Amino acid sequence: MAGLLKLGYLSQLSPERYLADFRAFRVAVEKGEDSLQVLYGSKIPDSTLCEAGTDVRVLGIGSGSGEVDSIMLKKLLQRHNSVYNRVVEPSKDMLGRYKALVREDTSLGAVKFDWRQQTAEEYFKTKEDTKFHLVHAVHVLYDVEEHDVTLRKMWEQLSDGGYMYVAMQSDKGGWSRLRYKLWEEFGQGDRLKTSFRTSGDVKRWFDTAGIGYVTSEDEFSMNVTECFKDDSEAGKLLLDFLTHTPYVSSEPKIKSMALEYIRCNSSLVDGKIFLKAINEFILALKDCATE
Repeated sequence: MAGLLKLGYLSQLSPERYLADFRAFRVAVEKGEDSLQVLYGSKIPDSTLCEAGTDVRVLGIGSGSGEVDSIMLKKLLQRHNSVYNRVVEPSKDMLGRYKALVREDTSLGAVKFDWRQQTAEEYFKTKEDTKFHLVHAVHVLYDVEEHDVTLRKMWEQLSDGGYMYVAMQSDKGGWSRLRYKLWEEFGQGDRLKTSFRTSGDVKRWFDTAGIGYVTSEDEFSMNVTECFKDDSEAGKLLLDFLTHTPYVSSEPKIKSMALEYIRCNSSLVDGKIFLKAINEFILALKDCATE
């Protein structure tokens, strides 16, 4: 029963274990830095976000170690002289990595950073009056306490003419369908109270609020071969991340169903097993009509 109660609660792991799971996932994806530059840089609007001579104001929710943030900031600096960037990230370790990246990357010299070591919930309780031209949450809405409340608060801090940008796993991808399958069999309570959330949940919130948006997708493959090796620590870490369930290898029923699903929905290439997934990017423009 203990395993069923923690299904979908990967973020409740210790920071060290969570980071280990995430590193195993990054290795499995095998995406290079160049591909990340193209992928995330292309999603930021090319148009000028604010009047000439004004700093672009950016709010990043759950910015992690700053790799994706830095790509977006560099894209903005192509059209704007300076950027004010407020970083909301609860992990001290992640903030430290982000600050180290900033120190090493001189191309970010025109960015003024405002560091906030807070959860999204803690940050939004501060009742900040600042409005932002770009508010983003890149693969972080799985772990906020209140999915819909966080989206609403993000929208409220967006200025007129500004953009809200959210990246999530698509509900059409094999990875998300794995989690849906696990939830059907083992889930308890409200799925939106767990990290088993997808881009479909974000789009439903926008639809309910009457807010228009555009979407784009990026399909990628994960090398999940290690998950099928009983003695592979990397495989155990990766399976944690894929199922969003801590120490899932110690839960025989969940592990068995997860591996069976992956086996039936993956491809074999040169002796390696690959599971496909889809990133979905959602971009919404705020104008007076959406107030």
